Amino acid sequence: QIERSPMEMVFVLDCSGSMRGKPIQQAKNAIAHCLQNLPPRDSFQVIQFSNNSSQLGPAPLIATEENIQLGLKYVASLSGSGGTQMVDGVKAALDFPHDPGRFRIVSFMTDGYIGNENHILQAVNEKLGAARIFSFGVGSSPNRLLMDRMAILGRGAVAYLSLNYDAVAVMDAFNRRISHPAMTDLSIDWG
Repeated sequence: QIERSPMEMVFVLDCSGSMRGKPIQQAKNAIAHCLQNLPPRDSFQVIQFSNNSSQLGPAPLIATEENIQLGLKYVASLSGSGGTQMVDGVKAALDFPHDPGRFRIVSFMTDGYIGNENHILQAVNEKLGAARIFSFGVGSSPNRLLMDRMAILGRGAVAYLSLNYDAVAVMDAFNRRISHPAMTDLSIDWG
């Protein structure tokens, strides 16, 4: 079996007030599970957004045991409060320099309780580059229109992480989906 290419995993977590309680805990459990299963050839970044955005560090970290522990500690420290400036999270996830030796996967974890969907989708369209977006609608009634459109524009997929779902099972399905090599950007020379 062919191993998948090295990945640059970017986890973007909505830390707004609407995520407080079980929704943010579900998302944090999912991110923690993914971090714990990254092989050392991958790198990762964790970005949070609410009224503004911040991230674990200035660049993705190699998935060493020590760095994964830093990531887990950062994720555990996050909590839900404030407004939802998701466009800041989009820009933070897609603006920092990309490692051309790794395939960038951006995973948004949000309930999508916002009022400027078009602004967010425009930012995704403008800044996507070679990245793929996987959107995870979190909570009891996520903004499915936004989640679905982000995944389509981001050439990725969408999944829903309700309050009753097992976060580990949802993330295992996600990992299986991205772990199988596939050919992309094919062209045919008809000679």
